Amino acid sequence: MLDNRTQEILLIDDSPEDRALVRSALIQGAPQRRFIFREASNGREGLELLQSLEANRTPDCVIVDINMPNLSGLEFLAEINQEHLPVAPYPVIVLTGSLEVDATKAALSQGAQDYITKDAIFPQVMPRLIDNAIERHKLMIRLTESERAADAANRAKSALISNISHEIRTPMTAVVGLTEVMLDDSISTEQQHTLEMIRDNGKYLIEIVNDLLDLSKLEAGMLKFDPEPTELRAFLQETIELMQVRALEKSTLLLIETADELPLAVQIDPIRLRQVLINLIGNAIKFTPKGTVTLEVRGDQQHHGYIEFLVRDTGCGIAAEDLDEIFQPFAQARQERTEQVKGTGLGLAICQRLTTAMNGTISVSSQLGEGTCFNLVIPAHEVKDYQPTIETRQQTLSDDVLSGCRVAVAEDTRSIQYLIRKFVTGAGGELFLFDDGLSLLDAQQSGQLDVDVILTDLRMPRMDGHELTQKLRAQGVTTPIIVLTADAKSETRDLVMTSGANDLVTKPIDRATFLGTLAHWCDLANCD
Repeated sequence: MLDNRTQEILLIDDSPEDRALVRSALIQGAPQRRFIFREASNGREGLELLQSLEANRTPDCVIVDINMPNLSGLEFLAEINQEHLPVAPYPVIVLTGSLEVDATKAALSQGAQDYITKDAIFPQVMPRLIDNAIERHKLMIRLTESERAADAANRAKSALISNISHEIRTPMTAVVGLTEVMLDDSISTEQQHTLEMIRDNGKYLIEIVNDLLDLSKLEAGMLKFDPEPTELRAFLQETIELMQVRALEKSTLLLIETADELPLAVQIDPIRLRQVLINLIGNAIKFTPKGTVTLEVRGDQQHHGYIEFLVRDTGCGIAAEDLDEIFQPFAQARQERTEQVKGTGLGLAICQRLTTAMNGTISVSSQLGEGTCFNLVIPAHEVKDYQPTIETRQQTLSDDVLSGCRVAVAEDTRSIQYLIRKFVTGAGGELFLFDDGLSLLDAQQSGQLDVDVILTDLRMPRMDGHELTQKLRAQGVTTPIIVLTADAKSETRDLVMTSGANDLVTKPIDRATFLGTLAHWCDLANCD
């Protein structure tokens, strides 16, 4: 095949003899090609040559010596690749002595495509070396562009899901919260059942939003993990108690078995581990009506410092052909698709990703008609000399838990304003409502605000909760500030705490948690 290409080569070497050797090897090795050579005696001259070329006249390949005075080959690479990309803007081959191993590795890490020792410059080698470098450069450029596009798509997806999460959580806060308010009224049994269905389906919708948000953050590597000393048996008991209501609804017996040798406290991320366990236990309950679900916890026999969690059920089981795909997003077992069972197919996918992120493993075994067992193993090193913390917030709230407490609220959504008013005044508190942060700040500056606690939404027009908190703290306001947000990311908590807030409450608002948080800070304010 006739090879009559024209290739423009930039030769940068302080040795005229070496430049002549490269020229000769290329011309002899590919006599049918037309080569256009541009030459420089050091890296600085090479840069000036590149800058003088028009945009459409960039060289097909740059061949540069590593060791030169006045800007070496490595310094030349650093200059043309100032963004530190995995690939330089042009195909680059470095010329090196046979013993310059470290310098060669450095050049390749800075974006060069290949290297050749000066004693290996032969006509049989050089044309093919240039062709390979050009082709490899094209592939690397495509790969870099694909990675950039994928990163941009991940960021856009995460931003979209975060925005959707906020837009859904805010109205669902009103739906679920106002339903609970109505359930406190004197209503008929039929009305109670109707309101309970509205509330339960609202909570289910919020669970779906949470799953989508978590999966998106896991795929983008944005989910944070915060291991902390955790009292293991208390953690397990709380987890089981959370699931008892769901078990009672299905007439399922929920049991826990813990090995005697378990340590008192371990280093784990309790939020993420509980998320995995609740998913696994919830799934087991869902498919085990009138059966038994058991959480067994023991030390891993094969790995010291690891704990094994087994979630066993006596339910319908999973078909063998479904086991391989059970941890894939949106995958559902055959019986889940055919029976009237709610589920997005995201729970187990999230479990697997969370487990992997915690450096653990998760597996499943099952027999149709007999039941299923999920096996979770995670690192959980014992915490020596652990001192249990004392819970300061009330677990059971009285009807007048906010009696005498004055609360200022900056919130722009009317339905949330109404809900907060019902919660606060219903608990004996006094409420001062503002439509945005600027209105609350004006009241503070004019001396019209004398309250025990300030509650502010994070997203508002004119002035958001973050800016309001910063300005209040800058003016010397020491009143406890609680931020209300539909964004449950740990980064958001870090942001508001850095700005000077004391606490954070997420939407949808859980009344007991909300009132308990307000009461806690009101008590502290009055103690001061």
